[in-house]
Amino acid sequence: MPSPLRGRASAAASLVIVLLAGCTHSDEAPPGSDKPTPAATSSTVVTPEPPNWVVTVGDSYISGEGARWAGNTSRRAAPVDALGPTAYDDRPGEESQPGCHRAQESIATLDLPNIRGKNLACSGATTRSSGGPAGLGFEPGLDFYRDGEGNRGQALALQRFARTHDVSHVIVSIGGNDFGFGPVVAGCALGFLGLFAPRQPCSADSDVTARFGAQQARKVRDKVRRAFDRVTTAMSLAGYADGDYRLVVLSYPSPLPESTKVRYARDQARYDVGGCPFFDVDLDWANDVALAAINTSINRAARAVTGPDVVQLDLAGAFNGHRLCERGVASFPESGLGSWESAGAASRLEWVNRTYFSLTPWQVQESLHPNYWGMRAEQSCVELVIAAQPVAGRVGCRPGAGLTTAGTPAMRLTR
Repeated sequence: MPSPLRGRASAAASLVIVLLAGCTHSDEAPPGSDKPTPAATSSTVVTPEPPNWVVTVGDSYISGEGARWAGNTSRRAAPVDALGPTAYDDRPGEESQPGCHRAQESIATLDLPNIRGKNLACSGATTRSSGGPAGLGFEPGLDFYRDGEGNRGQALALQRFARTHDVSHVIVSIGGNDFGFGPVVAGCALGFLGLFAPRQPCSADSDVTARFGAQQARKVRDKVRRAFDRVTTAMSLAGYADGDYRLVVLSYPSPLPESTKVRYARDQARYDVGGCPFFDVDLDWANDVALAAINTSINRAARAVTGPDVVQLDLAGAFNGHRLCERGVASFPESGLGSWESAGAASRLEWVNRTYFSLTPWQVQESLHPNYWGMRAEQSCVELVIAAQPVAGRVGCRPGAGLTTAGTPAMRLTR
């Protein structure tokens, strides 16, 4: 078994290497000189250092689900279509795992010197793989599942990849689907619309609230802890010592504002214009209870990991000020922008996809996920962590002031 390359070169060190490699001086004679040009020798050849790899594993909040869109609209899609119809094709002309939506723009798409990314995450994933051996609907979880149809769990895929690549960081987002957060949110939206029953808040349903109670939270915490253990086991089986890489655990960002910050007071506008069909009481419950229960379970599981350094990257407030239907930002038609590429678009638009009930070109599973700008914001948070190399522990990430020179969200780390 080939050993992985050793050493966790920091992004700063990698930058120095790249700059030095680019600062070679010329031995050519000046114009008009009779001095011959010496032949190149082996001593002048700079062998570039192999890149470090960042591998992402987990669910839709890290796979890039929803990253195709750079703004919300119920009108013509073209002005907000940042990545186009091949957004989720991680192979030429197809998805390597149908439905996983490993986007061309995901947390694995990092802009750091000598750092490359590999996205093994899958939309809809839980801590364990699910789906039949025929491969229809298969969702690889954080385990070592394998079958005769070529399906592999993400832990096994990580082990195989890390054997032949120098992996410096493994980034993990998992646990939300083990709580059933997606179906719950869909139920809340349907309860607001009253399509199949009288209109009522989902947070008044005891079956819904029980999903985020203390007993269920403990169960999910244990599932997530075991999933983290399988990730560290995968790295150990690939030949890594604990000090050869870092595990970065992401908490989930809030996609919806609290009731006091939603910009649509009237019910019809929330659905028709904003795409956020939720009662005030459900908005508050989603932030104060549901999201809090999910992130607390993840953080407790992360603290129980033994072995590598673990950085808990708290993204709960990463979209604050840019959440779906939040005051201070706008949907694309409200913004007056010409397209998502217009100057300042990231500062004026929402970073979360609206709730979709229709198909083509939008997909229902893209609902309430980070859009292109949200994914770029999360990328920036991960880049800051990798570049800063913080000690193990918890660090937050929040929107900074303005935008970067590239027009993407400026983010900052907090303690």
